[in-house]
Amino acid sequence: MKNLICFGEVLWDVYPDKIEIGGAPFNVYHRLHSFGLDVNFISSVGKDKLGNNVINYFKKNNLSTDFLNVDKNYQTGQVLITLNSGEPDYDILENVAWDYIPFKNDYLKDYNNFDCIVYGSLGIRNDVSYMTLKKLLSFSKFKIFDLNLRQNFYSKLKVNYLLNESDFLKINMEELLVLAVIFKFKYTNVKTLIESIYLKFNLKFICVTNGSINSSIYDGNNLFTIDSFKVKSIDNLGAGDNFLACFINEFFIKKNSIKNSLKIASAYGALTTTKIGASPSIKPHEINKILKK
Repeated sequence: MKNLICFGEVLWDVYPDKIEIGGAPFNVYHRLHSFGLDVNFISSVGKDKLGNNVINYFKKNNLSTDFLNVDKNYQTGQVLITLNSGEPDYDILENVAWDYIPFKNDYLKDYNNFDCIVYGSLGIRNDVSYMTLKKLLSFSKFKIFDLNLRQNFYSKLKVNYLLNESDFLKINMEELLVLAVIFKFKYTNVKTLIESIYLKFNLKFICVTNGSINSSIYDGNNLFTIDSFKVKSIDNLGAGDNFLACFINEFFIKKNSIKNSLKIASAYGALTTTKIGASPSIKPHEINKILKK
């Protein structure tokens, strides 16, 4: 993979005592960029103070604003967050700029197609952004779907479409069980549920994260599982996003093995929970230290 696109929401996570930049696809993009990859990000912010703050953050951190649209009609996205034992509760504001991400031919000016696109289910809750993503999917060779079922911002119709379009599904354990209910899967254990989802949607990989317990990847033949690293978590927001970005880098870019990629990705996810914010600074020596445990 040489060129990657992340699509969806960029917003401000508003804590009781501070504000941090976030949004699942943005978090993935930010971490991929930190690895030095050729990655771009398609989203929208409002023409307001918070939108300017997003643009300034991008410029300060050498992130490309080429595909960051400024919408005059809708405000920049915000999520009001409260933490309960480190686990976030969300109040996601509606009818904001990233609900109206436009399709532009400029997205394709440097490529005939993308090697990979990463997207979620929250970013397409509005049909404008949904139609834009549907067009973009037709230009991507490989498609990574990070399912994020937030509040009531999803529908069976859209989730079904995205699952059928995807090659790689990343999902947490709670959402896996919700998916089983939505599509009425019959299963005897988690492994058989994963296998059923894999077959129904003709996937190439399914990755399931299970918080502080473990993470697994199924490739159609084998289910690889790694126990989570034990750390003192203070903020779990963005852990799965950093995990996913790291796995993409290790497995698809560096061509590391599935098991080693899973282990390193788990380390990134764990370290993210020890810091405030969804895109914290993580140094190589911190990763090396936790991998030696």
